[in-house]
Amino acid sequence: MITLYRREDQGWTYREAWYDEAAGEFVVHHGELGANGKISAEKADASEAEQLLEGFLGQCREDGYEEPKDESLSELKLMYPLKGEKPSASEDRNVTTVHREVLGVLAWRGLGVISDPEIESHQGGHASVMRLKTLHQGKAREAVKSAVRGSDVPASKIELHAG
Repeated sequence: MITLYRREDQGWTYREAWYDEAAGEFVVHHGELGANGKISAEKADASEAEQLLEGFLGQCREDGYEEPKDESLSELKLMYPLKGEKPSASEDRNVTTVHREVLGVLAWRGLGVISDPEIESHQGGHASVMRLKTLHQGKAREAVKSAVRGSDVPASKIELHAG
């Protein structure tokens, strides 16, 4: 997947594209950062998708879209404190649920990427930690909170901190 951004007067917009091998489709997703984007797809085989991707990149560059610079990105840490050194079955299910829900909300709104959960030391114990990189920390925070509220994982189990 390729994701590119452009700064405009009212905020950021994004365009992203990928080849869905299983469906045999070249997919383009675009919109205003923080709002649900629009998606379009066209049937293509792998070689056609490569050409479509090159055309997509060329058009994006021409229109002023580019990869975000590291200094433009903010990092958030989404943490699920654990009772022990390793997650129990229910903790593992909760972390998986939160990761899936947050990933979906961020993706549909062009708000960034989230890492897979990793176990880290946290306040004398351990936590499952997911790192999020975004161009808009405020909108990403709201999206994470919305995703957690929409899941069956209690929001009180989740901590969200600036990177």
